Amino acid sequence: MIDLRVLGTLAIHRPGEPAPLALTQPKRLALLLHLALAEPAGLKSRDTLVALLWPEADDESARHALRNALHGLRETLGDTAIVSRGNGYVGLDPAVVRCDALEVRRLLADRHWEGAVAAWHGDLAPGFNVSGAPEFERWLDDQRTSLRRAVTEAAWQRVAELERSGGAGLVAAARRAWALEPTDEAGARRLIRFLDAAVGRSAALGAYDELADYLRREYDTEPSAETRALAADLKARIEPQLSRTPAALPKPSATHTEAVALAPPARRRRVARTGVLIAAAILIAGGVSLFARHGAGSASPGIMDPVKEAEREGALRLPPKYRQDTSAYSSYLRGLTLRFTGSQAASRDTFAALLERDPLYAPALSGIAHAYTLVTIGGAMPPAEGWPKVEAAARRAIALDSASASAYLALGAVEMFWRWNLPRAGELIDKGLALDPGDPEAHAVRSTWFRWRGELDSAVAEARRSHELDPLSAFMSARTGRQLYLARRYAEAEAMYRQTIRDYPEASGPYTGLSDVYRATGRLREALAMQRMSREVDGDSAAAAQIPAVTSEVEAARVFADMASKQLSDLETGARKGDWVPPAAFAYVYAELRDPDETLRWLDSMRVGRDPSIHNVPLDPSFDFLRDDPRYRAWEAKLTWREPAAAAADTATARR
Repeated sequence: MIDLRVLGTLAIHRPGEPAPLALTQPKRLALLLHLALAEPAGLKSRDTLVALLWPEADDESARHALRNALHGLRETLGDTAIVSRGNGYVGLDPAVVRCDALEVRRLLADRHWEGAVAAWHGDLAPGFNVSGAPEFERWLDDQRTSLRRAVTEAAWQRVAELERSGGAGLVAAARRAWALEPTDEAGARRLIRFLDAAVGRSAALGAYDELADYLRREYDTEPSAETRALAADLKARIEPQLSRTPAALPKPSATHTEAVALAPPARRRRVARTGVLIAAAILIAGGVSLFARHGAGSASPGIMDPVKEAEREGALRLPPKYRQDTSAYSSYLRGLTLRFTGSQAASRDTFAALLERDPLYAPALSGIAHAYTLVTIGGAMPPAEGWPKVEAAARRAIALDSASASAYLALGAVEMFWRWNLPRAGELIDKGLALDPGDPEAHAVRSTWFRWRGELDSAVAEARRSHELDPLSAFMSARTGRQLYLARRYAEAEAMYRQTIRDYPEASGPYTGLSDVYRATGRLREALAMQRMSREVDGDSAAAAQIPAVTSEVEAARVFADMASKQLSDLETGARKGDWVPPAAFAYVYAELRDPDETLRWLDSMRVGRDPSIHNVPLDPSFDFLRDDPRYRAWEAKLTWREPAAAAADTATARR
């Protein structure tokens, strides 16, 4: 059975196959959505489908387009998925194609409120749109709105059931119901009263603050008089909270103390914050046993309170309300640590596990949005699967906490990489920066935004700013080197990579970056030596040994060609096995082999599939051999985000 997932994502899966089925043409996806979801269920008239999806085409062309779209669906889903009656009607076989939105509708119809809410994973086909089909766009918007409204009503029905029965989980159910529609002040007041009764007035006032903050940021207004009166009553009756001093941690080792003392001042601050983050994670994970051993007395003189120190340094940047649940907070820190060490898939899985336990923990939603962003940009997940997940998680995070800077950055990435809407992306990135101007990741995202726009000097400046804010991060340092390389400031890029190697001799990325710089400047023997060093630093001595020492540039060129042929063979093997291989991987290896026809074919696949690396192609020296090819210029003209001035500037840069 084909599994069509449209809630919070848009993906098609066949059981037993790890990768989703490829169906990237918008009109075919639109046809599939309408056949699956349009009511009443059953076969649909071909005339209706033609008018919905090809309204401007003449009758013959539109019917031809419909036949092609149906043929494409049969090729992807299988012949049995599409059924027809005569020449006039067509539809999906429900025994072959299953859809998660239909399951939610069934649960709603059965008044199974809890099941319907649990099966809801986000808006219907988020971010999906089809140009030239306004009636379909209106139909899809209506479907999104009506289904969200129905699930919201179901969520409050579930709250009412728990309220009548006195069952457990009332507060969590009310919070989830309100998160579906955060402008619902009546729902917010119910949640506030439940929190007041079950948890305490402080928690109730926290929910009021969330509502007030959301309304102020999103609508520049304040809660109604009735809601403000409820909050005033709570404040009048609030009880003072007892303060507690965290238990002391063991003193840091002499080696660590000496390392911090010897570091330069800016770097020393970062070392301290990194140590604080790790210490805070240890404190939270083992806080109960530490507290039991040391008691509730004040910390010993000279021993740092890691949580308070982290708040001063801004290392954790979470409001107190998210640190009350120490188990959730510990998992959140673990997810961050995995992200910072480059383990993006493990970071994503950690945040996902946390959300399984607490689906309303907003920092985990921001964390998983960021993790999916990095996984998708890194090529480990198809864009059509990854970006809807990013958007759904980020929007849920903002609905729960409108001050989530990381969530706004994730939405900015969606607009930039997936929709190619740079003005909107810039607004969202600026909002994230305004909420947390000291976040190095925010400046790094803004650096990438400038690169999309072709403003390379600004991109470099923002990359340097992110590096200044996080001087001990090899990742930020290498990012700056990459921006300098794409700006063709090769001497500066070489200096940055060499400095990174001195600071992080165990990191292989700077050697790869140096190899790119040397190749762009015709120093092939040095470039090959850097490739060998990269593998040695990674501990792959066998791979390093396969790269021979050469005595001429001609020999080095031949070795690079052999390496590219081997890489192409590996990519093709992975694709045959069903692994997801991003089109950019093929485009770059064919560019390495100087094959213009295949390179252009894969560049077009990058454009159609919105490959996250596509914005680098007009800048990267790897594609300079194509710049004068009229087919390449025609391809570049289809990159709809590019302003003419930026395109001309990039072309001039490439020619230099």
